[in-house]
Amino acid sequence: MLSVTLPPDTLRADKDAARHGYACEAVTRRDGLRELCARLKDQGYFLECLTALDFSDAFELVYVFSRTESASRFLTKVVLPKPDASGPGVGDIFPAARWYEREVYDFFGIRFDPHPNLKRLILPETPRIHPLLKSFKGSAVGADAEEVLSAIHEDRAAFDLLNPRTPKNDADSYELNLGPQHPATHGVMRIIARITGERVLSTECTIGYGHRNHEKMAEIQDYRAFWPNLGRLDYVGAMAYNFTYAELIERAMGIEAPARAQTIRVLLTELNRIASHLLWLATFLLDLGAFTPYFYCFDDREKILDITELCTGERLTYNFFRFGGVAHDIPEKRIQNMISDFIPAFRQKLKDYRTLIGKNIIFRKRTQGIGVLSKETALAYGVTGPSLRASGVCRDDRRVTPYSIYPRLDFEIPVRSEGDSYARYLVRMDEMAQSLRIVEQIYRNLPPGEILLPKVPKTVPRGEYYFSTESARGSFGIYLASDGSPTPYRLKLRTPSFSNISAFSELGRECFIADLISIFGSFDAIVSEIDR
Repeated sequence: MLSVTLPPDTLRADKDAARHGYACEAVTRRDGLRELCARLKDQGYFLECLTALDFSDAFELVYVFSRTESASRFLTKVVLPKPDASGPGVGDIFPAARWYEREVYDFFGIRFDPHPNLKRLILPETPRIHPLLKSFKGSAVGADAEEVLSAIHEDRAAFDLLNPRTPKNDADSYELNLGPQHPATHGVMRIIARITGERVLSTECTIGYGHRNHEKMAEIQDYRAFWPNLGRLDYVGAMAYNFTYAELIERAMGIEAPARAQTIRVLLTELNRIASHLLWLATFLLDLGAFTPYFYCFDDREKILDITELCTGERLTYNFFRFGGVAHDIPEKRIQNMISDFIPAFRQKLKDYRTLIGKNIIFRKRTQGIGVLSKETALAYGVTGPSLRASGVCRDDRRVTPYSIYPRLDFEIPVRSEGDSYARYLVRMDEMAQSLRIVEQIYRNLPPGEILLPKVPKTVPRGEYYFSTESARGSFGIYLASDGSPTPYRLKLRTPSFSNISAFSELGRECFIADLISIFGSFDAIVSEIDR
């Protein structure tokens, strides 16, 4: 295991920001982090990601800060000597840190002070395992196995202590559980609502029911073997997740995919974005009681899946991208004919959707003015994607951190200012039109040439890297710490639904029970990427 040799209170500008993904790196003392965070907030930064690294003699907290209008990422580190490591909590400065700090405590055992609710986030409350420690091997025998079994068979007394059956001082209210298997939660998730009558007083999201520990899996296999995991994070919009991983490793290796491969990546990613939004629209309306649009949306989505299946051989959990290109070439003429038929038909269907859905008085009553997310709250929680742009923030990684061929394409970033569930619907409808516009620009102009570099390095140079792309749900980022070996030393997956749903508690107050379904559905959360 590596050891920490970083000096405290150092600041350096990265000479190759495009490769590493951040412009500046600071190593600060533990007692100076809160002051630094306050200064960054005053300068317009928000907390994009927080994780930790486990070294032989210390932990290293890694904070990634970003701005809304530029690609000016700022990476901050705090070294915490072992064995009794504890970090400074910054949740009162950046509310987004509250869930991230709980996650770091969950996986590494690092405590944070102050913190309003420091308990496990993804794993059960009572076990003592911290699976992202380098010392944890998860073997089938020995101490690790006993701890894993204890996670399955929880200590009932400890559980009752953490979750009392009769809350104190709440005689006029009670708890209502949505989930953990309610169909409106779009996955196995639990929302605990404190209610009085029909009015919701507060909500708390409980996640982790589908945790698979993808980040630990990354540490025990080489870079190429991790490809299938990307398609299983967001099974609805997997192309963008493959895109992020490919670009991250290619930039770290100092290579670039051929032009034809890059164009194919963008083509499939934008088609996949439309398919993802169609699935969201269908299920969102179904949650609200509208049945007919479900069939229309799935009919259009199937046409897209026919195209992606012809290109990749897959319809859902895609594993088509490779370091240096794509797995194989696509049947260009057949794809062009299929897209030529799809574009005018779907453009007309978008108009039909706006009439059938957007002008429906029941749909408007269920969404307009419901779940209003202000610009300030959205940034404080690190909300991203359509949910952020519906609150008036024009941030899209395809423009803010340009990658691949996107800088050469003509498209707009839809933005609304209302911040309610209806605005989030409108942004996604507009995004489908813009993705169709991108597809129309490139599907007949695929450049000739190779689709895969003939030779690609097997290892990533030692260093730290961060890269993100714009997925259907928002900015999906990966932080990589490489020690030069064939496997990542640490690979952190910054998923958009994780950040977006952390803000749900701010919206699930002083509304009605039925509004919770509208608010949650409007965020388009995919629980598998939250749990990872």
